[in-house]
Amino acid sequence: MTYRPMRRADRALSRDEALGVLDAAPFAAVATVDEDGMPYNVPLSFARLGDALYFHAAREGGLKTDCFRRDARACATAVTGVQAFFEDGDFSTGYRSAIAYGRMREVNDPAEFKHALVALCMKYVPAHKHDIGHAMENEGPNTAVWALDIDRLTGKANPLPASASATEAR
Repeated sequence: MTYRPMRRADRALSRDEALGVLDAAPFAAVATVDEDGMPYNVPLSFARLGDALYFHAAREGGLKTDCFRRDARACATAVTGVQAFFEDGDFSTGYRSAIAYGRMREVNDPAEFKHALVALCMKYVPAHKHDIGHAMENEGPNTAVWALDIDRLTGKANPLPASASATEAR
């Protein structure tokens, strides 16, 4: 794939800042294509471990896993800090975003599978960390884990101006 340079290079984030956006985001929209070449994009909960994003799915699959198996190429987009504002006669939006490009793979290694599920649980329900083992025993056989191995990562931000009011966000 040929990557185009970022049009607004003045808004580019460093790799570490883009990873920070991924770590802070509550979900990522994962884009792929279906068997007819139609774009398919689905918001998913995820956890990042190193240079991979991990997602869970039902073992029996569905459209997203069918797409991942047919063509592993995918990208995941995460956004944080979204807030609309009005300044100097212009409407705009403050945000931080990251796009991770790579290939999806089903996680079959038992240790990686368990590590990914623990990371997902700790991200979303850390208060129940003592229940993770029992939940994995019950639901593990019905669960699949997929990883997006990050080949390329971009990040971009439009900072909220100091003069913007917090009440402007809707």
